[in-house]
Parts: sequence; structure tokens; C-alpha cells
Amino acid sequence: MHDFIFSASTSSNNFFSQIGKSFSASSFRTETALFTVYALLLIVAILIAVIIFMWFKNRKNNKYIPQDWVLHPSHIANTLRIARDEHEKFEVQFHSNGEKRRSTSCLLTDVSKDVLTIECSGLTNLQSSWVGKDVDCYFQVHKVSTGSTFFMFTTQILGVRGYANGTAILTLQTPVKLEQRQKRASLRISPPQQYIMGLAAWIAPDGISTKGTLDIRQWGRPVLTYLPEKSSQIILDNISAGGTKVRIPRAEMRKCDLDFKIGDKLFLLIDLWDPDTGQRVRYWLLCRVQNPFIDFVTHDAELGLQFLFTAQPDKKNTAELRWIEEPIGTGLDSIGNWVMRRHLELYREKGI
Repeated sequence: MHDFIFSASTSSNNFFSQIGKSFSASSFRTETALFTVYALLLIVAILIAVIIFMWFKNRKNNKYIPQDWVLHPSHIANTLRIARDEHEKFEVQFHSNGEKRRSTSCLLTDVSKDVLTIECSGLTNLQSSWVGKDVDCYFQVHKVSTGSTFFMFTTQILGVRGYANGTAILTLQTPVKLEQRQKRASLRISPPQQYIMGLAAWIAPDGISTKGTLDIRQWGRPVLTYLPEKSSQIILDNISAGGTKVRIPRAEMRKCDLDFKIGDKLFLLIDLWDPDTGQRVRYWLLCRVQNPFIDFVTHDAELGLQFLFTAQPDKKNTAELRWIEEPIGTGLDSIGNWVMRRHLELYREKGI
């Protein structure tokens, strides 16, 4: 009996010992599996963190590059050489703290890897302080297949010298990019007729003063007018911040006995509709005839007009106009903004 009990006890101890070993082995395998899972999760978390970090870094460093920018040095140099060989005019605009910027026409004479050389005949009072200043340069390149392409770039003046004949030589740093765009003053649009509320033109007298006030009533009725569905003696073909082109029918030229030449002055009243504000915008503008042209087919007169000065109703006497004595220069900002918005509207609506 004792041997049976001892045998049973021994068997029980062996049984529990085997179970213990089994549980120990199972626990070890579970711990190993959990460690492996945790290690894999940690690696995955680290990889995800690295990917997110790299994505944010690339997003921060990668800047949007417009499609119409020219960035390759060889393409920049080739474009500039084409403009040089075609003797294209370069309009150089000096940076300044104010809104008005001085500009002059120049000719590109030499293109190298590091510097550009331009000749300017309209610059006077050359100053050594110009060195280190920035300028904007506008030019165009003609191609038979695509027509004219307009470019601009901003660069720094590296050197200034003058010749006895009055020609100034500027050395500029070769730009790192060219942008395909025009000056805003040159961006023009043929506005939809519903945006043209009215147009009137007076022949400005010789020696007209652009100081003080102007009583337009003393000039009498305008020579030419446009009123929607009423009068079409003069038609606004296009407009930009710097000027406009108007068309005068042949019959009106004969009826009013008009003849225009370069340098003549016109005083214009232009009423435009601004859909952004839902209001009429009125401009009083003294203009210079730049390009008088007679159409060979219709024999209508087409006049390219440059904006010179603008006037506004006098605050004390609204029946009179007061001249804004500062010349318009490179363009009238308010008209330039209006043209830009209308241009974007047509682009979105018609894809032009």
C-alpha cells in the first residue's frame, strides 16, 4: 500500500513537473513571439516616421516652378543671343522705393556666362551708386511659327560707364531665370462691349497745362462719342494700363474733318463697368497719339494712344477737374488691375 502511495505520488510529481515544463516552454515561446511582434511594430513605426519626415522635408524644400519659366543656363543664353542678334529692344526698369519706376530702352550687345552688356542712349547723370541695384528687363523674341514671345528677368547692375556720345554702358549679371510675361502696362485686352459704358474725346489744345484745375465745360461738346446703342463715333478696340487703341469710322473722320499725326493730344473720358464692385469707373485721361493708322480695307482711322496724365473731379467744385500732376509713366495701376481681372475672366471662360 505504501509503495502504491509512493508510486502515485511520484507519478503526480512527474505529471506536474511535465506540465510546468510545458507551461514554461509555452510562456517562453509566447514571450519570444510577443518580442518579435513588438520589434516589428517598432520597425514599422520608425519607417512610417521616417517617411513622414522626408515627405514634410521635401514638401518644404520643393518650390512650385511655373511652366513658363526658363531655368536652364544654356536655354537662357540662347534666348538672349537670339534677342541680341535680332536687335530687339530691351526695356530696363530701375527698382525704386516708390510706385513710380524709371525705365529706359536699351540694346543688348554681349552675352556671356556671367555678365550681359547693354547700351542705353537715353540715360543721363550716370551714378556709381547704381552698382548693386536691381533692374527689371523686358524684351521679346520673334519666331515664325509661334509669333512673338515676351520675356522678363530681374538682375543686378555690376558696372556703369559712359561714352562721350552720351551712350551709357551697363554691365548686368546674367539672370538665373527668364519669365515668359509682359509688363503689366503692356498687357492689353479687347473688353466685352457690355463693360464699355461710354467714351468721349476732345482735341486737346496746344500747350495744355497739366497743373491746377480744368473746366471741361469751356471745351464745349466732345468731338467724338460712344454711347451703347446710341452713338458709335469712336470705338475702344483695346486698353492697357499704359494706353488704348481707338477706331474712328471713315464717315466720322470726314464728317468731323479730322486728321491725326504722331504727337497730337486727345483728352478722353472713359467709363468702364467693374463687375467686381458692380459700379461704373470713370477716367479722365490726357493722351498722346502714338500710332495713327488708316485701315486699307475699311479706311477707318486707328489711333494708338499713350496715357500721359489723369485728372479727377475737384473736391471743392465737382464741376471742375483737378490734374494729378504726377505723370502716369509706365501705366495706371487701377486700369492695369481692371485689365488683368478681365483677362483672367476670359481665360477661365474661354480658355484664351
